[in-house]
Amino acid sequence: MIHFSLRQVEYFAAAARHGGAARAAQALNVSQPSISKAIAELEELWGEQLFVRLHARGLELTAAGTARFRQARALLRQAESLVAPRSATLEGQLRVGCLSTLGPRYLPEVLARLRAEHPGIAVQVEEGDTETLTRQLERGALDVALMYDLGLARSVRLEPVTDLRPYALLPWGHALAGRGQLRLAELAREPLILINLPHSRAYFLSLFHAAGVTPRIAHESASMEMVRAMVANGLGVSVLTTRPLRDVSYDGKRIACRALRGTLLPQSVVLAYPAGSDQQPALTGVLTHTVRASFSRQPDEVKPTPS
Repeated sequence: MIHFSLRQVEYFAAAARHGGAARAAQALNVSQPSISKAIAELEELWGEQLFVRLHARGLELTAAGTARFRQARALLRQAESLVAPRSATLEGQLRVGCLSTLGPRYLPEVLARLRAEHPGIAVQVEEGDTETLTRQLERGALDVALMYDLGLARSVRLEPVTDLRPYALLPWGHALAGRGQLRLAELAREPLILINLPHSRAYFLSLFHAAGVTPRIAHESASMEMVRAMVANGLGVSVLTTRPLRDVSYDGKRIACRALRGTLLPQSVVLAYPAGSDQQPALTGVLTHTVRASFSRQPDEVKPTPS
């Protein structure tokens, strides 16, 4: 005999997704005590602690809670499929995360193709930095995320899409812009405008350190367009991997993109999924195919000649 209800499982899963009973209650439009009571009843029934209670910070899944959450998501998705009539077309909601520096360049085309080819799929988009997206994947708040693989030893599953080489970004007319390719040692003598998203910042600094030089950081920003505009206005140079189609900053000034010499660690673009089984294989499979098709048609990035 089953001794729990789908409502209890739904409340538990909402608390896991939102990281707290209060936020889960707000999302489901129910009272917070209802969420807390459901969690307590399931913990007693299963004989496992599902969450660690963090003072003023909400709830964090335990190892047992993470395993139960995966089972709960699968159960809820099956229950949802019983509610709707059977359909030959793909339907459902896909929660897609995207790194904020990659999103504007690549995601809109993917979404447009997805809507044209599969109008029954509703996509909810969440932008963020690598750390935020990884946490959302770990707790099941996202089905898939387009991001960089920055060597995170985390419980997410990664599928490679493509590699992007870093390139130099300079003000138009800069003395170094007349060169076809540059070394990081040359850029290190200039003031650097650094992208400072978590993990991305460490990646770009590691390129300089691997080259045996230390950059002179003049400004930092979490916005790629802010970095590009600062460079365009002569405040320094930068190193990026994502390259918009036009070498013009947000305020309309020209920018020079130049290849970097040497063996440089590329940034690997990946599709990241929650660890364990894929609860929406048909929907995520369609998105994966659309992303790969979109990237296969992209023009070549800035490439160097051999060192």
